Amino acid sequence: MTTAEQTTEQQSKPYRRLGTLGAALDWRLNRMQEEYLRGSSSARAELAKLRRGLGKPAGSVPEIWDLTIAAVPKSLHALDEFDDGEPSIPEQAAHAALTLFAAHQQSLSVRAHVADTSFGRAVGILAQQEGRSADAVAVRFMAVATAQSIDEVLVHIRGLITQLRAAKKGFDYARFADDLSALLTPGRAQRVRLAWGRDFYRITKNPESASIEPTEEQGI
Repeated sequence: MTTAEQTTEQQSKPYRRLGTLGAALDWRLNRMQEEYLRGSSSARAELAKLRRGLGKPAGSVPEIWDLTIAAVPKSLHALDEFDDGEPSIPEQAAHAALTLFAAHQQSLSVRAHVADTSFGRAVGILAQQEGRSADAVAVRFMAVATAQSIDEVLVHIRGLITQLRAAKKGFDYARFADDLSALLTPGRAQRVRLAWGRDFYRITKNPESASIEPTEEQGI
């Protein structure tokens, strides 16, 4: 590939900027995913453990603390000036992202964690898939956008992840963890919802842009 071709390829990819939590989870997600796809029994066991925490409050399943709570950087713990014994925002975001990833990756031969593909973009691509009702996907996506609590948001997201898993489509779980952290932070939630909406409608209104998505073979 020539220098000019490399430059063009780089420009076609969205800019990926991870926060402190996302960067900390990224290597863990990649490690578990690559080991799982290689058939590692220990990786399968880790994902099975994580799935036991799916839909449960952060910190309520002690057997996954080493995979979720321990994944949160100490610098983020230091930001919790008023520790009331409840899980912190980063701990809640890490727990939700990792347990949802474990459910998404289960039995898949392709990557559930796909760098540079936002949650909104992945759902937009899902809506354009042949044989799928774009309106039904859009309704579920709007339910995420209008949900009144983080628990309600996660219920609707889980439904979309079930569909993404069936379609063998993944998204960036490290970036997703940062998004969840922002959703839980007063004053930042609207920005995340808007970003997801933009990514979703850029695909649904311009389906051609979904063509740069990796194929199933490239995802292995």
